[in-house]
Amino acid sequence: MNLPDGLLPASLLWLFNLIMLLLLGVAAWRAPWRLFLAVGSRQHLLLAVCLLLVLLWGMRAEVGPGLSIHFLGMAAFSLMFGWPLALLGGAIIMAGYTFLGRAGWTALGVNTLITAAIPVLVAHAALVFSRRHMAPNFFVYIFIPGFLGAALGVLVSVLLGAALLVWAGVYDAAHLLHDYLPYLPLVMLPEAVLNGMILTALVAIKPDWVATFDDEFYIRNR
Repeated sequence: MNLPDGLLPASLLWLFNLIMLLLLGVAAWRAPWRLFLAVGSRQHLLLAVCLLLVLLWGMRAEVGPGLSIHFLGMAAFSLMFGWPLALLGGAIIMAGYTFLGRAGWTALGVNTLITAAIPVLVAHAALVFSRRHMAPNFFVYIFIPGFLGAALGVLVSVLLGAALLVWAGVYDAAHLLHDYLPYLPLVMLPEAVLNGMILTALVAIKPDWVATFDDEFYIRNR
């Protein structure tokens, strides 16, 4: 869901811009800058993933103004870099996406919050839950924060975006229930599969690219 300028009241858009700036400030404060800047390949990898996700987001289906459906890839992004860097990267992705004319600049905050921040934080919450309440197992890592976290991220993102549009009077709830939300299950499963496959491949081939995966914890500590 990527909103154009003018769809929501300007005062509401600027409020979301302020909220997003505060959240990005927290992410910048919590980000592991020393480790990230010490390895140049990590910086190149982050920028490469941002570019790929801008292109991935461009492959979308438009249902109506502000009602678009596309892959997010933010769960894998969050697990690759950790939620602070993924959140900052999500803002970069949305800025690039907006630069291509796919969303509005005034709506940058709300779009970043819905499309990037929410899926990133949901995947992180799934990771924390799996570490605290489930066995330290490779398959738990792939299926809970990767597979399930991606599906839940899409679910929460779309539902909150839809609720915002209904609350602002942009769309009628019946219209969204009939013409937009029925597509949600068709997006959740492919999103989950895509993120799960990416994480499985990376952990098997390039585990050092996945910052949240610890083989001592998930493989040896059994």
